[in-house]
Amino acid sequence: MLNMFSYPNPKIIIKYARALDPIFIEYCKSYKHGGWDKWVSPSHEEVTQRTESYKKEWVIWQEQVIGGIQEILGFGTSSYKGSPMNRRKNIQNGVRLLNGLLIAQGQTFSLLEALKPFDQENGYLPELVIKGDKITPELGGGLCQIGTTTFRAAMNSGLPIVERQNHSLVVSYYNDPANNNPGTDATIYEPAPDFKFLNDTGNYILFQAENLTETQELRFTFWGTPDGRKGSYSAPKVLRWIPVPEPQTIETTDLKPGEEKCQEAHIGADASFIYSIKKPDGTVEETTFTSHYRPLPKICLLGVEPVVIPSEAEGS
Repeated sequence: MLNMFSYPNPKIIIKYARALDPIFIEYCKSYKHGGWDKWVSPSHEEVTQRTESYKKEWVIWQEQVIGGIQEILGFGTSSYKGSPMNRRKNIQNGVRLLNGLLIAQGQTFSLLEALKPFDQENGYLPELVIKGDKITPELGGGLCQIGTTTFRAAMNSGLPIVERQNHSLVVSYYNDPANNNPGTDATIYEPAPDFKFLNDTGNYILFQAENLTETQELRFTFWGTPDGRKGSYSAPKVLRWIPVPEPQTIETTDLKPGEEKCQEAHIGADASFIYSIKKPDGTVEETTFTSHYRPLPKICLLGVEPVVIPSEAEGS
């Protein structure tokens, strides 16, 4: 059961999913062991009473949540300018799923859990993802734009990072807005890697996800109750660039003879940056994040004629 209510500041919808109604749980048990004919629906009075009880619970819960959503804790941005259509649609779908989520105090937030299942029924389309030496289409391709933006929002909010993995290749979509260097990205792919952070603020955090389609940018804002901490991260530094290897051509019979399909080269790099959390007492906690991006040569598939091996003549 999904309940929603609008809150004027920020102007989004807060989503709340409560535990299943005990009546419905009993129905599920009866359906599993006998089907519809074994189910006895509750009386009208019982349904009315339970509905009123839920309304009271909801009002109390709503007041508790709104009471803790006071100010912006931090925000993160990224640019997906130049993305193909399916990638843009997958990004918008991720924004739809995240906007308005509430993250409870003490909760370790998992981005994969919030975005899955990664299928067409949940709004995802096939788009390119990095798999080894191949860049191939899969459902949900492009969601690392969501991962990268969430990572930056979590750091600017001063939240503990529980799990983060950089991409294996340098991809321009994820370069940092401060200096256009790689290093502050976060990749996700089911079942791993995931991106996770901890809400240790003592109150709910409201996840506001915005897709600025005119500029093709994402802006994710975390709202909550400030406790005096300040989060920030340094512009990433490239420690070294790794040259691109020589191009490769692979012959295949999967293409027409003479037909060629290529994936572009990617330069490699080693990069790092410092994530800082300034505590209310003035102490600063620093974490250095390092990222290695491997180089990838230009790889072309070239169609060739199948090799026919003649069979020996009969009687030879």
